[in-house]
Amino acid sequence: MRRTPEASASSRTSSLPLAMALTAAVSALWYTGQRVRVPKNVRPVQSFDAEQYMGHWYELARIDYVFERGLTSCTADYCLQDDGTVQVTNRGFDPERGQWKSATAVAKLLSGPEVGSLKVSFFRPLYAGYHVVYVDHDAGHAVVVGDAAKYAWILSRTPSIDEAAYTRLVAIAASNGVDAHRLIRVPHGAALEMVESSKAA
Repeated sequence: MRRTPEASASSRTSSLPLAMALTAAVSALWYTGQRVRVPKNVRPVQSFDAEQYMGHWYELARIDYVFERGLTSCTADYCLQDDGTVQVTNRGFDPERGQWKSATAVAKLLSGPEVGSLKVSFFRPLYAGYHVVYVDHDAGHAVVVGDAAKYAWILSRTPSIDEAAYTRLVAIAASNGVDAHRLIRVPHGAALEMVESSKAA
């Protein structure tokens, strides 16, 4: 059946609200992604040195995040780019599948270079907060708090630290609004896991 000019015009008119709604939704996601803010009670370090923070970190503990769920031997590598952004590469081992997984993101400082607040995006234009609330470069320890303190990471330059140091880092996370009971320890030594997995098979 041939469509009349009136029917064609009606079809275009009825699709207009849908297109406008989709545009509004995309715009809202973009706007939200750009407006990352420091959560209440979270205190980013005020003497942040981005260059010193770069390099390889081991994830000792975290509040589980969907993209890391089940992964062990997790690490993060930070590389400062010429344009002032930071390339972030996260890596972890999936013991169930016996394989490594990795993801790369871009991070930007939220304010001045001396404030440890960044926004990170694995899926642009969506960003999430990454707030360094503690860093000790001599000891090689850091505590990072995510959006609304729902996520947190305890990092170290080495794959293990003594329990007293770990307890101090957990207390720092808790003082920044993190529910310490939700933190899970992250085991390292994926090579050993692969050996054990092959034995079990």
